[in-house]
Amino acid sequence: MRRRAPGSGSRLRLLRTLSSAALTVALAAACVFTGSTAASAAGCKGAACTGQSPATMGCDDDARLLEEIDDTSMSLKFYYSGTCDASWAYVTVDPQSSIYPQAANIFYVPQLGGSEASYSAGYVNQDDVAKATPMVGGNAMAKGCATDIGPGFDPAPETWKQEGTTGVCTQWH
Repeated sequence: MRRRAPGSGSRLRLLRTLSSAALTVALAAACVFTGSTAASAAGCKGAACTGQSPATMGCDDDARLLEEIDDTSMSLKFYYSGTCDASWAYVTVDPQSSIYPQAANIFYVPQLGGSEASYSAGYVNQDDVAKATPMVGGNAMAKGCATDIGPGFDPAPETWKQEGTTGVCTQWH
């Protein structure tokens, strides 16, 4: 039978405890790392998101509603994703309403300046109910609009005006 040196049992228990603690810390770190990787798994960032779909790029995962205009037959929402550094408009039409189809548009001024540009999701009607516009990323100023005139039509071209005669827009964000 082998004899242990005095105090070797307590050293062995200490070593097991430290090993167990190290394993616990390593597993916790792996969980935190895995969680943060999943949260930042967006397919684009900033200007690279311009023209992309918020759902396809994963930018709608952390979407924050910045503004909402609600009507009885439709709503216009303006979202921003911090992970993607991009924004988009979302138009919903009440399927029970008799409202004309609404074009879901986003207008923006490019971050380096220039003329106002736009993207459209096309018309939203009682059959498809809701659509998100393509995103605008980076430091570009943007606003969302809904109008029955059509894609690319800005119903409120003045920066101080939210409602036009043929549609509605959010504020510039």
